[in-house]
Amino acid sequence: MTTETLSKKYALDEAAAQKILSSPRTKVNQTNIFSDLMLDKDERVANAKRILKSRKCR
Repeated sequence: MTTETLSKKYALDEAAAQKILSSPRTKVNQTNIFSDLMLDKDERVANAKRILKSRKCR
């Protein structure tokens, strides 16, 4: 598996990829700043549609 960033390219072997996938999830604390992390899938898709619609050239 290969991952590329803007400045570097990284290669992961199977063991490293499995280690990343099996690591525990990080709990994201609730804040007063809007984030779609806490929305369900339908709300997240609706929010993305609103954002894309607002960015279209008029």
